[in-house]
Amino acid sequence: MFERRSAIASALARGGRDGADGGRRLRLGERRGWSLTQIAGFPDTIAELGKAAARILGAPLPEGIGEIVAADGRQLLKTGPEQFWILASELEDIAGRLQAAIAPAIGSVTPLSHSRTCITVDGAAARELLAKGIPLDLHPEAFRVGRFAQTGLHHTPVLLLRAGEDRYEIFALRTFALSVWDWLADAALPLGYDVVV
Repeated sequence: MFERRSAIASALARGGRDGADGGRRLRLGERRGWSLTQIAGFPDTIAELGKAAARILGAPLPEGIGEIVAADGRQLLKTGPEQFWILASELEDIAGRLQAAIAPAIGSVTPLSHSRTCITVDGAAARELLAKGIPLDLHPEAFRVGRFAQTGLHHTPVLLLRAGEDRYEIFALRTFALSVWDWLADAALPLGYDVVV
């Protein structure tokens, strides 16, 4: 298997910066060790797709767009009416197992790991930083831990996942990952940030 190279390696090597007050209120980094698989069905085969996927994933697929189901260390995200993302460990061949279980007549299985970069934003000022460029209500009551949204960050399409109280994960297309990172790093200058991997 090919080793995945970071699309933002050069930016990570630059390190962090002190903020206006000399402190560092944020941690920017890259999540590694994950795989991403998309499964999609058709309106008349979505029930069959759900049954086939549940046998492999150990849980039913989420019902509402924006919902996440946790299953055996994986996250199942409903990203569209008949479309789902499966986040798992890169050590698990979840795409291969799903391809074997889902017949082309009921749906498709597409590995997406190599097409995305996951940038992490941690710290008490994470919401303040993201509010500068993401057109969502990020208030903790509106965008709860364990929720996600497909949105934009400064004109770039991303999937934003609230992974913890002060942690967000931004899934960006690999071709846009460096520009997303650069925007975040620039917007974080007044706050200060460390780089973590």
